[in-house]
Amino acid sequence: MALSRGPGTGRDAEFVAEVICRETAGNDYGPKKDAYATAEVPVYLIVDPYTGEWHLHTLPKDGKYHACVSFGFGEDIDLTGTVVGLTLKTDDFPRD
Repeated sequence: MALSRGPGTGRDAEFVAEVICRETAGNDYGPKKDAYATAEVPVYLIVDPYTGEWHLHTLPKDGKYHACVSFGFGEDIDLTGTVVGLTLKTDDFPRD
């Protein structure tokens, strides 16, 4: 899921959320995260149903994210201080 400022390139995205799968986990946690940081996407959220955790990456600069918050499912994801402006409940996130 991506929230963008309108049609355009990846540099226009303001929020990206990934629910990983086993086959793409390495890409989501590595090269894809780096690409979003390089594009200065302000908010990148990874939801991992295998570990039951979520990882919120913010403050992109110089090709990497400089802030990361991680918690287990059941802890709310507070995005009110970001361009997203809401809180996501994770109580019912499925686990695999």
